Amino acid sequence: MTHHRVPMFSSAKTTWVATLLSLVLALGLPLAAQIGSGQIVGVVQDPTGAVIPGASVTVRHVATGAERVISTNEVGQYRALNLQPGGYEITVESSGFGTIRRGGINLTVGQTATVDFSLQVAAAAEVVTVTEDVPIAEPDRTAYTTLVSEESVENLPISGRRFTDFQLLSPTVQLDGDFGLVSYRGISGLYNNNMVDGADNNQAFFSEARGRTRTPYVRSQASIKEFEIGLSNYSAEFGRAVGGTINAITKSGGNNFHGEAFYFIRDDAFNASNPFNKAQGIEQPKDRRQQLGFSMGGPLAQDKVFWFLNYDKQHRNFPGVAVDDNGFQDSSGAFF
Repeated sequence: MTHHRVPMFSSAKTTWVATLLSLVLALGLPLAAQIGSGQIVGVVQDPTGAVIPGASVTVRHVATGAERVISTNEVGQYRALNLQPGGYEITVESSGFGTIRRGGINLTVGQTATVDFSLQVAAAAEVVTVTEDVPIAEPDRTAYTTLVSEESVENLPISGRRFTDFQLLSPTVQLDGDFGLVSYRGISGLYNNNMVDGADNNQAFFSEARGRTRTPYVRSQASIKEFEIGLSNYSAEFGRAVGGTINAITKSGGNNFHGEAFYFIRDDAFNASNPFNKAQGIEQPKDRRQQLGFSMGGPLAQDKVFWFLNYDKQHRNFPGVAVDDNGFQDSSGAFF
């Protein structure tokens, strides 16, 4: 009997091929709407205060050049939904009126920014550009939330690099017990909801965030752009929570290259010995903790295709010290 050997990919090669195919497919598909996104709304009027229906409104994301073109409705309103947080520029034009272009609009995660426009009667070729920052108003907002900005995530010191620990900076938020759970307004930490990029980030069995409350985590701090903390009166779209919510969004590539690298170390060489152990001649156990990684992003094609890469690693030995009745000490460690 003749046997024919059929060549097969190794598991590692199969993983790389699947990852490459997923990337190619993702580049060819439009991004799905995300709960973690924001929106810009407003009204377009003429100099007398009358609304202008049918005006063309172009909303442009500055970092990527992505544009959304919409028209005002019969009462002069426009709504640009499911927008990626970041800086925006809006251009409004209508027949018989001059064109107005306004920049400096900074949209944050979960925010509904209201930006109104007043067009002046002028030649169609005339363009008025407004460059100063636009104060964001949210007159219809009832939710009580706080924002942990990109600047805060990148610069505030935090032990363990779990981005969710920043929620403890908000009022009415405190630790729930000794295992890392967090309570909002005195409600059990099992009743919170955690989302990243609009997707579920909860560990269903224990009702905690993925990675739970121990050292491991699923999302690297270096991959998080910003996140919104829902304290109370948050929208029903977040659901599944009677405590608090975290609505985070990750970083992405843009037309400019950007990135960061980090390395943190904590070693027993820098720590004082336990005075009681030292008096008994017990050697200080070895303990070294290392956190390292990087994130970077940029364009593959200007205004079209972008990439973002993130790597995060933690390495620590957990010393286990045992002393028998004869004073013999044994110290060992587990690594990950």
